[in-house]
Formats: sequence, structure tokens, C-alpha cells
Amino acid sequence: MSNFNQTSNNGHQWHNQAFAQLFDSITARLPNLTFWAIIFSYIATAGLNCWAIHLPLFLSVPLSLAIQSLRFLCVFTPFLNPHGRASHLPEVIALAASVLALFELSFSLQAMGETGNGFWSLMLFGSAVLVLSMVLELQFINQGKKAFGLTAQKASGGGAVMFNQVQAVTTTSVDQVQAMAAEIEFLRNQLAAPQQTTAEGNDKPGKQKKRIASELLKPSLSNGSSNGKHP
Repeated sequence: MSNFNQTSNNGHQWHNQAFAQLFDSITARLPNLTFWAIIFSYIATAGLNCWAIHLPLFLSVPLSLAIQSLRFLCVFTPFLNPHGRASHLPEVIALAASVLALFELSFSLQAMGETGNGFWSLMLFGSAVLVLSMVLELQFINQGKKAFGLTAQKASGGGAVMFNQVQAVTTTSVDQVQAMAAEIEFLRNQLAAPQQTTAEGNDKPGKQKKRIASELLKPSLSNGSSNGKHP
């Protein structure tokens, strides 16, 4: 267990086991906490709109909730069927919605007659809520893209796309070269087998000829020797 804690959190070495266990528990719950924090920020933004905008509550409440619901759907819908190259549309929508909320808050405070310190205190307070929620939303979108493997952004001149294509072509070329090498080796073995058989076949008649010649010479040699003994 201690070895697991020491190498947890992407292989980081921990000298304090308490910190290892703490950060393990934080990172395990962080995706859910971040998601619900984003939902709460949507509700807080809708509340600011309802409080600041000059409309009756029966109009401002549903309209503010509708705006934030549409923002949520526009940001997270691209993750329903993730494939191919990552799109910047979720980040653009989150950024545009936050900027529009800031402008809306500013004009609403001015319409309420807030000036001077009162205006800036309310404006900075609302801006802190809106900006921090936007930063959290952008970070969550970025981590979601990494989780789905949608990190191949289009670089200048298509550099990232070209790099991926080169990697794919290189992998395919290596596989093809290995297959061709195996096929060539197989054909070489097939060609070498008949040559070896032919060589063995050529050797056998030669041996047979030598054996036949020696057998033919034996009687003549024996006759010659007998003739020499008995003239």
C-alpha cells in the first residue's frame, strides 16, 4: 500500500504519505466537484441577472435560467460524440457568455443608479464570480478534451495534422517493410530447397559411377594377378 501511495498521482514520488492519500482523494473526487461547481456558477450567474436586470421576476427568472441552460448545452454537447480534431467552439461559447454577462451586469448596475464606490464594489464582486467561473469552465473543457483524446489541434500550415499523418504513414511503412522482408525470406528458402535437392541428386550418380567403376576394375585386376602367377 505504501508503494502505491508513493507512486500515485501520475508517478510522483511522495515523501509524506498523508499528502499522498489526501491528493489521491482530491483527484478522485475533483471531476465531480468541478462539474457541480460549474453548474453552481451557472445558477449564480442567472441569479445576478435576475437581481440586476430590469424585468419582472416572472420573466427574468425563466429567461436567465434558459440562457444558462443553453450555455451548458452548447458547451458540453460536443462531448456526446467526440471524434477527430478538437473544436474550439466550447471555449468560444463559454468566453462569449461570460463577457456578455459582464456587460449586462455593468449596464444593469448603471440603470439601477449605482455610481462611484457602490458601482465598483458590486461590479467587482459580480466580475469575480463570472470570471472565476469562466476560468473553471475553460479548464474543465480542456481536461475533458484530453480525457477523450481530442488534443490534436490544427497548427499553422497544418503542422499537427501533417505530423499525425506522417506518424500513420511511418507505422504503415514499417509494417509493410517487415511483411516484405518475411516474404522475401520465405521465397529465398523456397528457392534454396530445390538447389539443395539438385546438389544432393547430382552427388549420388557420381558416387554410383565411382562404385560401378571400382567393381568393373576388380575383375580385371584379379585376372591380371592370376595371369602373372600362371603364365
